[in-house]
Amino acid sequence: MPRLSHTFDITAVDEEVLARITAALYEVVRSCRFDGRGWLLTPDDETWARLEQRAKELGLGGRGEEAEEPREGAAGAGETDAAAPRTALQLQRGRHLAPRSHYLVAELSPEGVPVDPADDAEKGWSGTGLTILSWDEAGTSSVDFAMPDTAGTQEPPVTWGNVTHDTRSGLLTWTGRVRLPGRGAWLRSAGGTLHFGTGDWYTAVAEGGEAPPARLHAAHAMAEVHAWLSPSAGPDGRWSVEAVLDVRGRGVLRPLVAAAFWAFTASFRREDRRSARRGTGEPTTRERVDRAARSWDRVARNAPRLPGLLRELARAVAEAGPGR
Repeated sequence: MPRLSHTFDITAVDEEVLARITAALYEVVRSCRFDGRGWLLTPDDETWARLEQRAKELGLGGRGEEAEEPREGAAGAGETDAAAPRTALQLQRGRHLAPRSHYLVAELSPEGVPVDPADDAEKGWSGTGLTILSWDEAGTSSVDFAMPDTAGTQEPPVTWGNVTHDTRSGLLTWTGRVRLPGRGAWLRSAGGTLHFGTGDWYTAVAEGGEAPPARLHAAHAMAEVHAWLSPSAGPDGRWSVEAVLDVRGRGVLRPLVAAAFWAFTASFRREDRRSARRGTGEPTTRERVDRAARSWDRVARNAPRLPGLLRELARAVAEAGPGR
């Protein structure tokens, strides 16, 4: 069956540092406050600017040396950030983080009015409903999501699923399903599950093991996709990570899917070779992976400073008030 694999070395992050980052992320969520209509209160512009600058210094966001050029028509190219819609969160039912509390992710105009992006490609997560199933920062936290939000209606969502995090084991699980456009119910449904275990990751680095600590399984009537990351101790204290993508057809479609995948990967390789020969400036697939690894390295080197930034963000969110 077709399979792609690539091994790369990245900067390691200490397990204790990762635990402190996770705890600080929980603190940020816990610190959120909402106004009388349920909209999340956010820090003032000056505070945001200071936090964004610190984040850029740590390799988060901003335009580094490997960042892409701004797209034509994006905010900042003829449209100011102040005039662009912003993503907002509304607590619609229940108490913050209490079981069965329900939230809506929406786009707000500069005047604070919910808007519906005209282009489906620009919607992103706008219109997504979030429902808390459980919230225990020392145990298990679980959140359902549905896009678009269909709470209180009889309409089924297009995409739905769940995200669960178990602090004790360090296991993060994401499951999702999607209804694809087109005819034929058997062709319109697909789903996937992602598992990432931080404890298993550090065990694999220290001791090895057969089960990958980060793995994805996606299934459709025509094919199944398996992908995983397997880390090991690399040179100079770095992580050597093998990334594998395995695609398999189902039933009588197995030969067709195998041929299509081989053709797809061969086309990728040919295009990469053309780009390298012609010097078009377009990065090859390997160069894109290497750039992503370098971006990770910059963040990983600054990882011990991330909890401090997140705690500062938590304080800013907790102190935010109406009209800021």
